[in-house]
Amino acid sequence: MTDLNDLTVSLLDKLAKEIGIKINKKDKKVDKISKIESTGLKELHLNQLIQKYYRDKSTPKKRSKDAISELKGRVKLLEDQVKFLLKISEISVSKISVMKEDNHDILTVTTDLAEIKKFIKSLVSPGESITIDELIEINEIQKIPLITLKHSIYDLIDENVFDVAEGNSRQKIGGKIGVLVRK
Repeated sequence: MTDLNDLTVSLLDKLAKEIGIKINKKDKKVDKISKIESTGLKELHLNQLIQKYYRDKSTPKKRSKDAISELKGRVKLLEDQVKFLLKISEISVSKISVMKEDNHDILTVTTDLAEIKKFIKSLVSPGESITIDELIEINEIQKIPLITLKHSIYDLIDENVFDVAEGNSRQKIGGKIGVLVRK
């Protein structure tokens, strides 16, 4: 048989409220128990209430499957971002090479648009946004030629990865795109 000592303080508060007793939150557990016992409730009725609240205490709380799946999704996205950042630190976004042609040095910069697009996608979680100013301030982005960055952004927009808005960005892509909003 359970008694009032088996209940938590919050369950004691609920029990007291149900039987119409005013208990101060500052009261200690012992004081709350003595107030409940001193109400003169029939022992049978009090035992039924204790059993009811004891079952509430012993019933494990169920987590919402939606909350768990959302949390798993967010953890997966975070893991992907960390993996990508580790990978991006190992490779250079742009490869610069110097070629000789007719006694002149020709500097060529080759970039992998897929890597740049992955990097930009990893910066912004779904539902969040980034201004062009914030994007351009990132060190890795500063190594990319501006025309390549523009092409990457236009590709991401065409692929429905980002929505666009004018926003408060000083710098804009194409004169109008100031904010990228991840879908």
